[in-house]
Amino acid sequence: MKIRYLISLCAACISLFSIPVFAVEDIVIDYEMTGAPRSDLSSMKVSLRIAEFTDSRSGDNPLLITGAQLLGADGFQAEKAIAEIIQDAMVSGFANANANLVDADGDMFLQGNLTATDAKIIDRGGVETLELTLRVSVQLMAGSRTVWQTNLFGRGRTPTSEGMAVNARAALDRLINELIGDDYFLAEIR
Repeated sequence: MKIRYLISLCAACISLFSIPVFAVEDIVIDYEMTGAPRSDLSSMKVSLRIAEFTDSRSGDNPLLITGAQLLGADGFQAEKAIAEIIQDAMVSGFANANANLVDADGDMFLQGNLTATDAKIIDRGGVETLELTLRVSVQLMAGSRTVWQTNLFGRGRTPTSEGMAVNARAALDRLINELIGDDYFLAEIR
């Protein structure tokens, strides 16, 4: 009887330790837009405030970038809420483009909502590449009136060896450049 119990206990321990153990990995994005802006916004005819960005993704963790099992982790979470990181990135991107930004009571304001994130590993020309897509709905508002709106897709693609933080910054770069390069958006603020 003791031998069967001991064998069962050993088998349970072996099976427990043979299961790969993954955990959500914490990363620091610490985004700041650098480099030449896609558009120079110094001649804006309006003042602009970057309003709150929200997160309507399903799930209860606003820090979670992705819950996909990638790069040996069960997902990745940032140092603060992803919607807040996107909002801060927009401020940084518009400041980098010399926009007429204000903290309160601007002529117009930009608000947004993170609707989805998607991450996967793809092969690009024989290079294992991490692809992160941020989907954000944005609206340019004048008071309570929607002046312009669109859905932005910021897709970052970097070699997996560079990690998720570098990839998230690339996705944010793309998201901002999509917005400040949009001719219809520019027509409303210039």
